[in-house]
Amino acid sequence: MASTLQSVFEFTDDDLVANRAGRLSPAQQPRMAKKQGRAQTANIIFGVGFVVILVVIAIIVLPSVLAPQPAGSSAVPPGLIALVLVAVLGIVVLSFVRTRRKMRGVSGAVFMTEGAAKTRARMVDVADIGDAAMYRLTVGKVTFPLSSGEQMAAFTEGQRYRVYYVKGTLPVVVSAEAV
Repeated sequence: MASTLQSVFEFTDDDLVANRAGRLSPAQQPRMAKKQGRAQTANIIFGVGFVVILVVIAIIVLPSVLAPQPAGSSAVPPGLIALVLVAVLGIVVLSFVRTRRKMRGVSGAVFMTEGAAKTRARMVDVADIGDAAMYRLTVGKVTFPLSSGEQMAAFTEGQRYRVYYVKGTLPVVVSAEAV
């Protein structure tokens, strides 16, 4: 069982020993830093995309909205549009800050949860892509997103496990063992 978990989640006996001590092994630290870098890149891309949308709205949409409207027009008042844009911008900024703060913890302490494994898979409809599988594992009070059915299959439903993880925007499994 441990070898299946080790191969699927790519950790070694030395990694497991370090994780039991509440820390990442020297081999795991670069992998977590890489995940942190990818999350920051995604944040930057999302931020740039949002700014582009705001610029398009400012250049194309707002001039027509701000132009004089005929009497009895049902056009949306510019103040309302500005209020909605400020609210959306606030939500995006808070999300960006929250994600950055949580991703800083990815290279930090390793946490542990223990309990019976509960797995679930379901298909979700992804716009323009079609159906995609979503895999989840719950051990103790922590639910982990899994990237593949192979990762989910490494756990036996109802079997007790000790799962070591780092906290990010979502908990990330770094190692696991049956107990």
